[in-house]
Amino acid sequence: ARYGVGFWKPGSGIIHQIFLENYAFPGLLTIGTDSHTPNGGGLGGLCVGVGGADAVDVMAGIPWELKCPKVIGVRLSGELQGWASPKDVILKLAGILTVKGGTGAIVEYFGPGVESLSCTGMGTICNMGAEIGATTSVFPYTESMGRYLSATGRSQIANLASKYTRNLLSSDEEDASRLYDRVIDINLSELEPHVNGPFTPDLASPISQLGANARAGNWPMDISVGLIGSCTNSSYEDMGRAASVARQALNKGI
Repeated sequence: ARYGVGFWKPGSGIIHQIFLENYAFPGLLTIGTDSHTPNGGGLGGLCVGVGGADAVDVMAGIPWELKCPKVIGVRLSGELQGWASPKDVILKLAGILTVKGGTGAIVEYFGPGVESLSCTGMGTICNMGAEIGATTSVFPYTESMGRYLSATGRSQIANLASKYTRNLLSSDEEDASRLYDRVIDINLSELEPHVNGPFTPDLASPISQLGANARAGNWPMDISVGLIGSCTNSSYEDMGRAASVARQALNKGI
């Protein structure tokens, strides 16, 4: 880095994944000129996407101002089953809150269910908070974050974070009504894989209801092309699942 500025060449990868792998850490407060900056919430950071003018102000030493957001608490219980993935958490939440339900709010996940989620999975959930209009999203520090920090060469940060777990958004469940403006409960053990759309990301269909919803809505029934994007599906975990589905389809002659 020159003058304290790092530069990532074309081909290095999508920037919010680079950020998660190299810069994000528990307790961090950062702003970025990318709507997917909240991806860093998967490592316990409060990461907010802003416009270029706001970023210039901060670089010039001018305080960044933000209207105090509300806080929506999402209590997670149970553990994911079968093909359900962390992404299904935010797909379901989008169906509950709609594309405007998170506007002017920070979404904070808590509860025993967070311990069963991978760090990259939590990053994906926070990444997609933009789809509900949230200012940002964040998870409390978990052991999976520590493993991720160690795997990406940041064991010292993991060790330090582990000493101060109680200070890194590890809220007591009995405090929920006091800490949050609204609390939403999601049982991971009952959560199905979801498909959202068409036309809007808050039209959520559990996989068991997708066929009936498609027929009732007169949606296109034939799938001719599948696109796997790296913006939301930016982790190896996501890509691995997509590749597995593609391999199974090929094996079935599709």
